[in-house]
Amino acid sequence: MASRSTPEMPFPRCSCYHKPYLNNHHAMEGRIMARSIGFAAALLAAFGILLSGCATLRAREERARKMVIAEDGTSTYAIVVAEDASPSTRHGAQELQRFLGEMTGATLPIIPDTASLGAHEIVLGNNAHLEQLGVDIDFEALGDEGYVIRTVGDRLVIAGGDLRGTMYGIYGLLEDHLGCRWFTPEVNRIPKHDALRLPSLNDRQVPVLEYREPFTIDCFDGDWCARNRMNSSSGRLDEQRGGKVRFGAGMFVHTFDRLVPPDTYFEEHPEYFSEIGGQRIKDHTQLCCTNEDVIRLCTEGTLAAMRADPEAFVFSVSQNDWGNYCQCERCQALAQHEESQMAPVLHLVNRVAEAVEGEFPGKAIETLAYQWTRKPCRTMRPRHNVIVRLCSIECCFMHPLATCDMPANQSFRRDTEAWARMADRLWVWNYVTSFRHFLVPFPNLHVRRANIRFFVENNVTGIFEQDNYRSLNGELSALNGYITAKFLWNPDYDENLAIDEFLEGVYGEAAKPIRKYIDLLHTKVVKENIHANIWVGPADASYLDDAILAKADRLWDKAEERAADQPEVLERVKIARLCVEYAHIERARVAGSSPYRVDHKAFRVEAAPPFLARVRSFFDVARKANVTWIDEWRMTLDAYEDYFREMLDNPVQIFAPLEPVEVLNPKPGLAYAYYEGEFDILLDFGVLEPVAEGRAKGFDRDVRQRTEHYALRFNGYIEVPRDGIYTFYLKSDDGARLYIGDRVVVDNDGVHGALEKSGVLALRAGLHPVTVTYFELTGGEALEVMYEGPGVAKRWISADMLSH
Repeated sequence: MASRSTPEMPFPRCSCYHKPYLNNHHAMEGRIMARSIGFAAALLAAFGILLSGCATLRAREERARKMVIAEDGTSTYAIVVAEDASPSTRHGAQELQRFLGEMTGATLPIIPDTASLGAHEIVLGNNAHLEQLGVDIDFEALGDEGYVIRTVGDRLVIAGGDLRGTMYGIYGLLEDHLGCRWFTPEVNRIPKHDALRLPSLNDRQVPVLEYREPFTIDCFDGDWCARNRMNSSSGRLDEQRGGKVRFGAGMFVHTFDRLVPPDTYFEEHPEYFSEIGGQRIKDHTQLCCTNEDVIRLCTEGTLAAMRADPEAFVFSVSQNDWGNYCQCERCQALAQHEESQMAPVLHLVNRVAEAVEGEFPGKAIETLAYQWTRKPCRTMRPRHNVIVRLCSIECCFMHPLATCDMPANQSFRRDTEAWARMADRLWVWNYVTSFRHFLVPFPNLHVRRANIRFFVENNVTGIFEQDNYRSLNGELSALNGYITAKFLWNPDYDENLAIDEFLEGVYGEAAKPIRKYIDLLHTKVVKENIHANIWVGPADASYLDDAILAKADRLWDKAEERAADQPEVLERVKIARLCVEYAHIERARVAGSSPYRVDHKAFRVEAAPPFLARVRSFFDVARKANVTWIDEWRMTLDAYEDYFREMLDNPVQIFAPLEPVEVLNPKPGLAYAYYEGEFDILLDFGVLEPVAEGRAKGFDRDVRQRTEHYALRFNGYIEVPRDGIYTFYLKSDDGARLYIGDRVVVDNDGVHGALEKSGVLALRAGLHPVTVTYFELTGGEALEVMYEGPGVAKRWISADMLSH
């Protein structure tokens, strides 16, 4: 844990003590009673005067013993820096001058250490005045980021590592001892003082984590990172702000394809790549990690990256972001011996680390323990210059990793404890949001400190907390980043204090109902032992139901009321509320007809006015908040708005129904045609020659002959049971399109992950021509077709409705 000393708080003991007089003479009891009461009153009065005098004396002595940094807008203190001070120390001096000025109205001069030693000084870093004062500081033990804050008579010393330590000490003084906070890049808390006094201080802090990154775009600002003592690789941290943990250019993660590109080498050297089922594969491949030429190419590529980017510290040699590990005889013999598929990868990584160490002894090779490489080897250990970054992607994130009863968490816990015994340098890649729904309420604030403490207890020295890095103002993302930063610097920081000080600082009077909203969701998750992974959405999150959302609405309404007379705060409240608004509209969208008033007989659809207002408000606030992405890769805000475009443009629609067709002797099922090729858009498959044709029971991918680079076309008829308005849903990975007759009802074309779109039209009862086209490029596969209509909730299209 971060070393943290308690400041001395001088409090002289009062030397005045009086023993009360007791009179027990019964014969004189009646007469003495009145005198005793009067005497006791006098005695108490005298005792009170003495206590008051002692308190006044204590207060005077306490004030006298404190350093008066500034009073009534003036100061006798100067800030002293070495003439050759590091850029971060010089920047820290300017920051100290600035914030002390904001606190007191006094401007403390910044002077070089070549000046004479003054009576009142704030001495920054290892400079000549520090030596003259005879202060003994073990700078080697402090490292690059540790520091000491110490009063020496009427002088204050803040000294630490040149890279960032002294600067961090300045922020440590301002935050830990003077009450400053930097909640967001725009909102801070700088207390005001007529007189700023410091008690005796002796505070030594060395961060327990060498790498600290709250990976959310709200926290990329360089000043915010430095002031919160984060060294994030994504932070805009220049030399003045102490720099950062730098990964080599293009060498952050998933680098196998970069180091040995399949497009360059596969044709002549397929043996460099994964063997699957006896065949070497090019697409979505890994490296054959026991191949000597592969090891040589990876070494050469890593050395080239190090030479090209000498300021970087870490270079990742790591698996691509999919499966397909090599199953060749040599790789699998090593994996079986070590009882882990990590063995071939670590064999490669250790060889590269050994080869580069001679030229670059201070740099580290990082690799992942991720999915199929997560389990540590039986005997093979990472070299001392290898960092293993352990990934928790499979876990439940609603409960602490150390105690959650979900099997995935129990397995991860065992692997963490095993890696703690095997690796000299263990980092973690952890996850703290839903990557399919950046705005979904994700109640895991109460597990963040617990998880960081669990990692630290298991010898983890670096933590990357992956949050919404694509778009500003995700689900409470500024709060998430702030409290994560507190715990990364000091895993003992009080959890409730971190949450409450942010809410009060950012939302003012609206803080209490927002805190009640946070507690509402977290209590439900804990009490009902609800599990959730990083793909959960509003429609499948069991902690989000109508009752909870209704309570949430009331709390956010109250928050808005309390902020009504402060426009800036009200805007922040509305932005924070986006998560609940998103939950409402996404649940309604997935549910289908709930946002509409549908008159099936008149073929009329009207958007429900309250829902329409909610949708319009959501997109208005989201755009003002610079929300650009709804999920990690697939859905922009603009694309999400397209779901509601027809509703927004035409709140009331009257449809002309499509008439059914006559079909003689229809046969059960659908006709299909199967095609092969590297499709990235839907083509007119009717003009292409299929590889196979036949009959399918439904829209069934199982008729395909391979799992990528193929397309399908289904033709037939769907039986519509009643006249009315029908909504069709098409979920696919990659592209798909649904036609009724010659009308495109749902267009879900393009290369993308599993994505659902829908379309609405009016149909008369009877048979209607239906066509679905679909292609799969690479990666995941999905094709699902559903519908809803009069008297029918959203459901699969059953086989008995289809014919050809």
